[in-house]
Amino acid sequence: MHHVQHGCIDMYNHLTYLAKIIRTYFVSDKTYLSKRFVQKLGYLPNLYHPQSFNEKVTSRMIFERNSLHTALADKLAVRQLIEDKICTSHVVPLLGVYHRFNEINFDQLPEKFVLKCNHDSGSALVCKDKNQFDFKKAERNLTRHLKQNMYYLKREWHYKNIKPVILVEQYVELLSDPETQLTITTCRVHCFEGQPKFIEVDIQDQFKNEYSNIYDLSWTLQPFTVDLKNNSPVCLKQPVRLGMVIELSQMLCLKHGYSRVDFLITDENIYFSEITLTPNAGRMIIKPSEWDSKLGEYWQSF
Repeated sequence: MHHVQHGCIDMYNHLTYLAKIIRTYFVSDKTYLSKRFVQKLGYLPNLYHPQSFNEKVTSRMIFERNSLHTALADKLAVRQLIEDKICTSHVVPLLGVYHRFNEINFDQLPEKFVLKCNHDSGSALVCKDKNQFDFKKAERNLTRHLKQNMYYLKREWHYKNIKPVILVEQYVELLSDPETQLTITTCRVHCFEGQPKFIEVDIQDQFKNEYSNIYDLSWTLQPFTVDLKNNSPVCLKQPVRLGMVIELSQMLCLKHGYSRVDFLITDENIYFSEITLTPNAGRMIIKPSEWDSKLGEYWQSF
């Protein structure tokens, strides 16, 4: 019965994906992204003279065609770019690269590890215990991701020409505060024109609720939120290595325009996670809404 259900789900997902591919022949990126923008944010984007942050991200998705952006989006290729700029100790150790799931010898892997595709977003799977890990589900998910080109899903051009593989990375134990029971899942540094400006800290509490606090470089909580609500009034302690996070982000970010540099923080180290150029495909829910325009002002070179 379960095999039939999974087969139906796989068929539905495949047909949906094919429909998205076919749609690209009839609906341009500009038309598709403009429509989605209005549906999510409620106003028509000015793509030729963008002012707000979301407008500039959307305009970048439509008009910028830069091979460097593709390399940055490729989770395998970007490792070499990062290692050329910072110490390799800040890059999560790579345990293997595979073209198919059945190539992976799990007996040779440690008890904890992370599986992810290099060519997309959202495919990461964390194994903390091999005895509890659902290998069949992981195979279905990663095999499906390998067959899909993320460009057709969200029209983010820089994902279009990445050759897909599966990466196996070392598991990283994230920084957690025993007093507040808050875990920093990701530290995202928003950079404009080569300078770090804001730090978006994704947080998970002991009940698995997720929050996102925005701070300036002095760790002052900012009066705006991005997609997720903040966890105020609970106080999140400033990470001991915040200065290193800021320093690394300045070394890695684009020197012109906007880029977001993400890190994983542990008790002992800081690890590079990814560089993002088109967050939420240009449809971030920024509240209060005037901060959409304020953030756009920092992006001066557009």
